[in-house]
Amino acid sequence: MDLGELRKNVLALLEWGRVDIPWDHILAEGHEVSDEEIQATLGRGTYEFHEVVDGRYLATYWERPSPVAILVLFELRELEGAGYIQVITAFHIRAPRGRPRRRR
Repeated sequence: MDLGELRKNVLALLEWGRVDIPWDHILAEGHEVSDEEIQATLGRGTYEFHEVVDGRYLATYWERPSPVAILVLFELRELEGAGYIQVITAFHIRAPRGRPRRRR
């Protein structure tokens, strides 16, 4: 799947509320991200393919002048014929310098 097709699928799944977020893991790791930040990152962030795991993706989002960005690691999965977004983890990272990157 190319990143354009991935975006279409993610946006549809977000609209349908088909997102599974492992809050126990995220909070246990001390990642103080909110549902709103994860949703914004998935909906408006830039996507990349995971370098090692096929079918796994990274979404990164930040707005100026914030010094931090949000990174979400996720997969698209299917259960009983219905697709959903499985968030693996999400956390804050240092925002890149310069202008925010455009969506791919």
